[in-house]
Parts: sequence; structure tokens; C-alpha cells
Amino acid sequence: MCIRDRLQSKVGEGSNWVHYGLTSSDIVDTANSLLIMQSIEVTQELIHNLLKELKLKAINEKDTKIIGRTHGVYAEETFLGNIFGNWYLEIKRSLVRVERAKDSIAFGKLSGPVGNHTVVTEDMEELTLEKLGLKSEIFASQIVNRDRYAEVFTSLSILASTYERISTNLRSYQRSEISEMYEPFKDGQKGSSAMPHKKNPIGSERITGLARIMRGYTLSGLENMVLWNERDISNSSVERIALPDCFNLICFMTSELTSIISDLVINYEQIEIAAEKIEDIKLWLDGEEECKILFWNGDVLNVELPTFVTKTILETEPGLKGDTVSNTLKPAKLASGIEVQVPIFINEGEQIKIDTRDLSLIHI
Repeated sequence: MCIRDRLQSKVGEGSNWVHYGLTSSDIVDTANSLLIMQSIEVTQELIHNLLKELKLKAINEKDTKIIGRTHGVYAEETFLGNIFGNWYLEIKRSLVRVERAKDSIAFGKLSGPVGNHTVVTEDMEELTLEKLGLKSEIFASQIVNRDRYAEVFTSLSILASTYERISTNLRSYQRSEISEMYEPFKDGQKGSSAMPHKKNPIGSERITGLARIMRGYTLSGLENMVLWNERDISNSSVERIALPDCFNLICFMTSELTSIISDLVINYEQIEIAAEKIEDIKLWLDGEEECKILFWNGDVLNVELPTFVTKTILETEPGLKGDTVSNTLKPAKLASGIEVQVPIFINEGEQIKIDTRDLSLIHI
């Protein structure tokens, strides 16, 4: 009302027509749709910049070998370009979702109280909204329906979750025991006030945390769909915070991730070992063993297993209760398929310590 009064005082003659036949929702919701569309356009431009960096990385690293992991454990050899390409396509799918959300939010409303066109005609509403690049709600209530807002929040949160997946993996690659890729680290930058030698993945960690906030806004957006009858204003206080903050966060996260990907440090000095060099020992390798590697003139001559390894029994005949005679043996199969001899009282699921030189049992 205060804004209307001020506008009327500025207009002078004909001021009685300012806001005539409209509710505050007609003005606010129509303006919100325009603001959200403009914000999406800014976000789209930033996403395109990120996609360019990922595409470039995927092309440049298409032949760079890296160990693939499942469950966090060594699996099979793959290519770094494949990983970047996977990220690229996932973000591209999110871009499509964001574009759909922009189409969904491109609606305004000038149909007045409870949406029944008591003053502003349907033709007048359609003509005005068309000039703004918007469409009119059919069978409108007193607001633009909040499922449209929820779609915007959801599409941005899916994008943020993809950013978190990428960031979480980058943090893993930067771990000291892996050291395959690193966030860029500026000259003079300190990793920790107490441990300045550290290079912490603070950008990726920041993105990970902000993605949680983004998903929280999605829940708020979904709850805002549930309003009484033609409207209430329980959604208003949420949207005043969530809408600007959501777009500020996703734009910051996109720019941050673009910077990280652009200047990402790839450790090409990680050792590549041909599969035939480990053919005889690969069944012993679960992914965390410390092996000795013999080099000659830069070539790998031999890979030697640890002398002792701890493994879990996958299959064996049931042990006899109370039978602890250790010199009576039976066959048992490890998860890798290797067969060893174990005491008769050993059961499936138990761990044993084995000497890899002769497959003898060392410790139970």
C-alpha cells in the first residue's frame, strides 16, 4: 500500500488507475518471474563457461591413463578424459533442466483477486504479459502457482549436487596417499595456520558445503507449494531469502568449480605399470597393498608382493565346533579365487594371515 501511495503521488493525473484491479501478488509474482528468468540467464552463461573447460580437459586428457575405482577400491584402468567427459555430460543434462525451469517460470498474472478477472480482462492481461515476454496462468488462483518455483529450486539443486559429486572426487584425488590431481594453489597461499605446508582442497570443500544449503532450499520450495485455497503468504518470507540466495550460491559455485577445473594440477608422475607385469600377482591385489617395484632404466622389471597379507575366507567347509587341532587342514577359497589350506576349525568370513611366498598360514 505504501508503494502504491508513493506511485500515485508521483503520477498525478490518472493516479487512481495505478494498481487498479490488481493485488500485490499480481505485481510481485509477475516481477519475480522476470527476475528469476534473468537470474537463470546469468546462471546459464556461467554453466556454458564451465562446460567449455570440462570439454577441453576431456579432449586433452583422452589418452591419460588413470586407475578406476569402485567402492573406493582399485578396479580397472580407465582414462582421465572419460572421467571429465562423464562430468561434462551430467552438467549438460542439468543445463537442459534449468532451461526447462526457465520455460516453466515464464508466467505472470494480472487477473486480480482470486484470479477471476473482475477488473482486468483476459485480453488485457495477455497483451501486457506478452510485452514482458511472459504467458498468463490459465485457471489462475491469486498467485503464480508455486510448483513453478519448486521446479526452479529443484533443477538448481540437482546441478549443485553434481558439483558436489565432482568436488568430492577431486578431494579424494588430492588425498596424500593418492595425489593424482590437485586444486590450483597460489604462490604464497598457506594451507593451514598451524601447518602452512599443507595444500587443502578448500574450494572443493566449500562447494560441497554449499550444495547442502541448495538442497535445503529445494525442500523449502516444495513446502511452499502447499498454500491455503487461492493463496496465503506463508511462502513469501521463505522466497525473500531463498530466491536471491539460491542464485547467488549457484553462480558462485559454478564460477568456483570453473576456476578449479581450468587450473587443475594433474600429477602425470604417477607410475603406470603394464598389466602383464602383475599377471602373476594380481589375484592378491585388493588395492591397498604396499608392493616393491624393481626399476631398470626407468622400466618396471618386477612387482613384488608384501611378504604377509591378511585375507578373508570366502568359501570353506564348516568348521567342527570344539575342534581346535591346528595340524589338520582343509581347503579354503579367498575372495580373489586363490585356494589355500587352513585349519579345520576356520569358518567362512574369518580373516587369516598368509605368507605370499609359499601360501603358508602365519597367524589366525
